[in-house]
Amino acid sequence: MSKPIVQVIAHRGMGQGFVQPDAPPENTLPAFAEGWKIAKACELDVHLTKDGQVIVIHDDTTNRTTNASWIVRDRFSAELRSLDAGRWKSQTWSGTRLPLLEDVLDEMPGDCELFIELKDGPQVVPPAAEIVRQSGKAARVVFISFDIDTIALAKQEMPDNDCLLIVVFEADYDHGGWKVLYDEGPGFRTVTKTYVEDELIALVKQYNLTGIDTSFAVPPSLITRLTAEKLRSIVWTVDDPSIALDMVQLGVTTITTDRPQPVRDALIAAGYELR
Repeated sequence: MSKPIVQVIAHRGMGQGFVQPDAPPENTLPAFAEGWKIAKACELDVHLTKDGQVIVIHDDTTNRTTNASWIVRDRFSAELRSLDAGRWKSQTWSGTRLPLLEDVLDEMPGDCELFIELKDGPQVVPPAAEIVRQSGKAARVVFISFDIDTIALAKQEMPDNDCLLIVVFEADYDHGGWKVLYDEGPGFRTVTKTYVEDELIALVKQYNLTGIDTSFAVPPSLITRLTAEKLRSIVWTVDDPSIALDMVQLGVTTITTDRPQPVRDALIAAGYELR
């Protein structure tokens, strides 16, 4: 039996925070350029600005990755793009700016893909979808979100695109099972449920979603079930190459990582073909 083809996604370009100290700062054009060279697929996060622009940043504040302490939604895009989004990482990246979503799509090479995490609520979907359509690169874009309402709207807006619900699994030691977490409703109310496989699959199918993007601590039977249902499975954030190998052996074929090069090297050494 032949081994599956595996896709590696470079998380926030070249990883979050200081996971890779010498890599370009997360969610910036230099990080995406490097990530695409290695992995052919990058993931990013988007929020809406005060003037309705779709800006690339993980947090809903600028505190962690710029030289200001602002709330993203309360600031105009020009203000946000005036900030230094690189100096926090090192002086080498001083002057690096927060990109808009269209900037990233403009820079995406023709053989690469982009995974867009919708961090805002449903209000970010229409402008983000229009930017993707206008880019001419919609066929190479995937939408993901922790919020069921947001990702459901994304699937309505972009029916031909893969749209996956992001979930977190936690071990429920008291009951010998799992809890599953995602968001719904105003204010991203976190739903924490006892994990029932049929219910989660039914939720995905209810909104015609493509699959599930899950923490790598995951009930193994879910991966088997997703494959049987012809639904897509992605796991995040896998920085240990040995765990990446475990995930692929479990049946996962798409892995998000802060360390795309070591993960790719390990998979290739194990005989896997990579997209």
